[in-house]
Amino acid sequence: MKTLSIITLLGLLLAGTPALAQAGPQTEMSTMGKIAAVDLQRGTLTLDTGAQFTLAPTLQYTTALAINQEVQVTYSEQSG
Repeated sequence: MKTLSIITLLGLLLAGTPALAQAGPQTEMSTMGKIAAVDLQRGTLTLDTGAQFTLAPTLQYTTALAINQEVQVTYSEQSG
């Protein structure tokens, strides 16, 4: 399973969430799913699709992340 860095996390609870962008031009990709696991100590988020993401340390939450919460994740792949 690849670990990907989140550039933008949108659609928590299908409501708007402020976007987080990293400096520099990067190709962004997007996926949707339900949160299967979240580990804020490790900074990881896993979707029910099996996709695992590393949360940016500067990510600020406007709502709490919850299991089975439908989210849209916009991200860019870094270091493979």
